[in-house]
Amino acid sequence: MKILGFPSVPVPDIIMKMCKPAQVYLILSLISMTLYLISMLDVHDKVLDVEPEGEGIHYYTLSGLVIKIIFTILWIYLLNYICQFKYGKKIAWFIVLLPFFFMGLMLIGVLCAVSFIALQSSKNKELQQKIDEGSKMAPKMAPKMAPKMAPKMANELSELLR
Repeated sequence: MKILGFPSVPVPDIIMKMCKPAQVYLILSLISMTLYLISMLDVHDKVLDVEPEGEGIHYYTLSGLVIKIIFTILWIYLLNYICQFKYGKKIAWFIVLLPFFFMGLMLIGVLCAVSFIALQSSKNKELQQKIDEGSKMAPKMAPKMAPKMAPKMANELSELLR
């Protein structure tokens, strides 16, 4: 059997008997573990460059990888168990895709926060420019306008302070 023109790779029967959510989780976990291994080796080399003794760094990351493998096996077993129930496949898909949903929500939240901050900083710059322009013109206009503007400015100042 060929998929997209590539010869099929023999897949163990255990993996083929898993429900689709468990298979997807297995693939995502294998990608994650591969990236973890690459990161583990890269961090280990960098730590050894900085600290030649480098005591404990290799064992710490290796134990993290072992825990990740155990956690993956337990989740795959749990997902297969959930798939056996009436609405189990829908629940298993929900569990597998839930982290992606939350990441999407966080991405939208971060984008909204960044746009709000950018909008506020542009408003702050405009206000600062108006203040700077006003402070440049104030000494020139103060002798002429002071008697007329003093009560009005006092009222505006008291309104702003409220």
